[in-house]
Amino acid sequence: MEYEHTPTVLIIDNDEGLLKAISTRIEMMGYRCITAGTGAQGMSEFEADRIDLVITDMNMPSLDGMGVIQQIRNQCDTPIIVVTGFKQAYVSALSEMHDIQILEKPFHSQDLMDAVESEIFLRQARAA
Repeated sequence: MEYEHTPTVLIIDNDEGLLKAISTRIEMMGYRCITAGTGAQGMSEFEADRIDLVITDMNMPSLDGMGVIQQIRNQCDTPIIVVTGFKQAYVSALSEMHDIQILEKPFHSQDLMDAVESEIFLRQARAA
């Protein structure tokens, strides 16, 4: 079975500059991006579209990253990449959940792009 749509990545972060930088790089990889500045806005986008991968910050207004992750996990197993400046604060809570990677800010953009490629590839392989 061939993957029938362009993979869509939802990026949730209250840092507009980071949102733009990440979405530009991911779009250059050939993926579709949707961005949101708050967790609540991100969940609204998640529920309105077919999302293949979520990239989320943890510290945000109007529903933090942990709330976003919990709501997504209550619905499905969409892979999630967490980008945070406070990795150690979340490692134990996130280790109990599946399909979650954590990148600590500041991170090398190539590390994030490699994680995106890997997660999209695994999702396509599972769908085949």
